Amino acid sequence: MPDSRVLLSRLADPGARRAAGRWLLVACAAGFAATLAVLAAGGRLDRWVFALLAWGALVFVPLRILIEAAETFAARARRAVSAEAAADPRRYERAAYLPFVVAALADRAPPPPRICTPAHARAAAEAAAALLERVHRSGRDAEVHRGALRALVTAVAQSAADVSAAATGGAAGNIQARWEGARALGALSVLTSIVGAAFDDRWGRPADLPELNGRGLDDYLAAALDYCDEAALQVDALPWTEPPLPAAADARGVVASWQAFLAAGRPAPRALAAFLDALLAAAAA
Repeated sequence: MPDSRVLLSRLADPGARRAAGRWLLVACAAGFAATLAVLAAGGRLDRWVFALLAWGALVFVPLRILIEAAETFAARARRAVSAEAAADPRRYERAAYLPFVVAALADRAPPPPRICTPAHARAAAEAAAALLERVHRSGRDAEVHRGALRALVTAVAQSAADVSAAATGGAAGNIQARWEGARALGALSVLTSIVGAAFDDRWGRPADLPELNGRGLDDYLAAALDYCDEAALQVDALPWTEPPLPAAADARGVVASWQAFLAAGRPAPRALAAFLDALLAAAAA
């Protein structure tokens, strides 16, 4: 797969174009500083204005315009690579394809609750792609994938119970805490839905999840997503009434690391790695 098309396709995302613009600004500032050092060494520092104009008007501005103009070509590249990934039977084994596979699965997943923002949906997709890459690198793909999904389900149950306690207990007056908890639950539920759909897509069957006692994963996650808005938007919120799932190893640790990842902003590779470490440790326990 041509790497150039993958790189170009990323510019279809406004956030990626803003990030590219920031990197361009840093590069131009570094280039301007290096030019000043050369001028100073040659005793021609009085020409700094010309150096500034050269780096600003001749380098930064044209390239920044080019980045924004690349949106149309990037969208075409994204559609082409997405179609290529969908047709590749080894798409889950190729890290460059995983963001496109996850994007397709996310389009078919239940939408995030109203309390969530687009950033939460992007965080769920980013975590799903990173998790699927970790699954493949493990060398025990089906076993680790299923274990991670089971750990995610119990983390959703733990998160829902925590949100219920915050919405109906003594701390119910702290609306900000309720919102943050509901957003984390919503994003975690979307992540779990994507990972579950990936299992179905890759292995041709739903994962065996004894924790749900025969209940469908989609049905359970739909209840969790509905509860996000109940807990966040209702003044007198009802408690989470789903039957408790069997306790899992360190489900609270998984939830806490997920909340830390969401709070870290983007990009947050260390926070994402910490979440995946906690999740896979819980899956192996």
